[in-house]
Amino acid sequence: MGTEAERQDTRKAMAYDLIQILKEKPEKESYTTEEIEKIIHVYLTTADQK
Repeated sequence: MGTEAERQDTRKAMAYDLIQILKEKPEKESYTTEEIEKIIHVYLTTADQK
């Protein structure tokens, strides 16, 4: 397990990544809870793939 600073950096990076994903469709002004859950799920399941 990393240091607290490393954990904070990881959380910030994840939040930034998710914001960028949501901005990929600027024409979409709102998302349902289900859509956001799906985006997060896909992000988490593909985050460790390189």
